[in-house]
Amino acid sequence: MPDRMSDHWWWRPGVRPGRRLLVWHILPTGQPDVCDLVRQCQDKLAGLDGLDIIPAEWLHMTTQIVGFDDEIPAGQAEAMTAGAARRLAGLAPIEVEFGRLWMHSEAVMLGIRPSRSLDPIRQAIREATADAVSVHQLDDEPDWTPHISVAYSNAEGPARPVIDALDLRPQPVPLRVARVHLVSQERVGHLYRWERLTEVALNS
Repeated sequence: MPDRMSDHWWWRPGVRPGRRLLVWHILPTGQPDVCDLVRQCQDKLAGLDGLDIIPAEWLHMTTQIVGFDDEIPAGQAEAMTAGAARRLAGLAPIEVEFGRLWMHSEAVMLGIRPSRSLDPIRQAIREATADAVSVHQLDDEPDWTPHISVAYSNAEGPARPVIDALDLRPQPVPLRVARVHLVSQERVGHLYRWERLTEVALNS
């Protein structure tokens, strides 16, 4: 657990208002138990200063940031998507246990067990991206800890009030991953919003 919270909303290199990123997400759409568990944690945090609660429609598990869409030609994005579809067609849907409480200085999150279960999905996406996209961000975050953020920190301050508020031990629920989404994402104030571009299914 961190001792202090820090502001999540600093501007990452290259990011600016209105500029969009291509990102692969796992979305909890159609899995009410997952969303209910997130909401339980959010209810515990309600009213605390320094936190931005993430609305249900924007809950996501960032799987791979590809790069800025103004640097990626449409043909390369299409080739990446086709490559991801070919690779993911060889994987069966994966079910994991969701609900491991995890705090970062910039966010409160819920993770999965086993922690490496979804790695084959990310690896397929990374291979497809490397094969098709000439300007990408694959080197920026080579390691991955799958999680869905519950709230982002928007200020510097002690972490103790957040830790004390989260006095629950979440009862894990199943999270079934049967598809991934390529989205065009931008930061709008203290929120990530996106347009869904493509849905790619695993072999069901």
